[in-house]
Amino acid sequence: MQAQIKANRLGLGALALGHMVVDMQTSSLAIMIPLLYANFKLDYASAALIITLNSITSSFIQPIFGVLSDRKSLRWLLPLGCLVASFGIVLVLYMPSYWLVLLVVMISGLGSAAYHPEGSRNANYVSGSNKATGVSFFFVGGNLGFTLGPIFATIMLALFGQNGILALIIPGIIGSIVLWKFLPLYAEYAAVAKIQRAARLAATQGQPSERRGVVGMMSLLLSIISVRAVIQTGMITFIPLYFATLPGDNKQYAAFLLSVFLFCGAIGTLMGGRLADKFGSKAVMVGSMILVTPLMLLFLNSSGVVQVVSLGIAGAALISASSLTVVMAQATMPNNIGLASGLTLGLGFGAGGLGAAALGKLADVSGISLTMVIVAFLPILIIALSLLMPSQKSRTIITKTGVAQPQAEALIAPGGD
Repeated sequence: MQAQIKANRLGLGALALGHMVVDMQTSSLAIMIPLLYANFKLDYASAALIITLNSITSSFIQPIFGVLSDRKSLRWLLPLGCLVASFGIVLVLYMPSYWLVLLVVMISGLGSAAYHPEGSRNANYVSGSNKATGVSFFFVGGNLGFTLGPIFATIMLALFGQNGILALIIPGIIGSIVLWKFLPLYAEYAAVAKIQRAARLAATQGQPSERRGVVGMMSLLLSIISVRAVIQTGMITFIPLYFATLPGDNKQYAAFLLSVFLFCGAIGTLMGGRLADKFGSKAVMVGSMILVTPLMLLFLNSSGVVQVVSLGIAGAALISASSLTVVMAQATMPNNIGLASGLTLGLGFGAGGLGAAALGKLADVSGISLTMVIVAFLPILIIALSLLMPSQKSRTIITKTGVAQPQAEALIAPGGD
């Protein structure tokens, strides 16, 4: 049993590594935009389209890969997704035309779209009874990837010029090799999950009312995910712009604040998973969101250490909810964990991008200061939506009919008893 637990932890670590690699590629693209802007003499809209197409491809195609992985295990997409995401980004600065740049960023987005549902699904499997903790660890990999990508790309470009961007393929290759070695472990869990899924499907036939309950729960979760993604993307987008309106040169300070926000978010994600396994996802979700609004208002009306600390705690509380909603969606749709993962990860990311665009329009009309205040109050909407979710007891009753599994349900370890 100890050997199985160790194998599970290593398998989960490999999935988190892959998540870090894929999200490093996505976040590093922003560093290349100024170079592309100058090389192809683009306007702002054309430059923004590069990021937009990568985001849309990565986000809105994820549910399709989720559906496919539910029908047949596509674990080979894990190493392949890492490679495709990496090669697509590495080729960006070597394309001879703007249209080919758009093509390769979409290819990279496809790699990301392929990896996320399969990675999240297998993270759920190998996490055993502590699903919130396991999936949150998987998310920490992504958080670190988003943080490290721009840093790594900037250093490589500074040291080696344009050819330095080729270094991004190194983590892609390493991640692919590590994931390939763990494919047999994921295959064992997929076989167990297939048996459990068949049993649940047999038990749920003829229960349309409960299926409607699942649709209602998923609608709530997707609403929560969308609002949370808008807040996070808005903070990442507007913190540099907000400080640009203040007296003095604040570029380095704004970059430091963004790093604090994202790094504390990674810590919060891991802590949130552990707390959710102990107290329940709904309780942790509501509790964390209660902290965000006052902390963000304090951040906007303070300076120095108080400003940094308030933003860090706000980031930890806000981003901790990202993994919890995925776990809750997977528990709500245990027969379609891939689809649940694709919907929550993909559509949430897409909603964040669209929300940031809407907030940008608002900032043009009403000013960036008012926009930041509105973003600070959006967590109240998440609290209201979270309170509408059924309690843990309600979800356990649903489980007994076979529609959903409780969050603490342990998956039978392959080869175990």
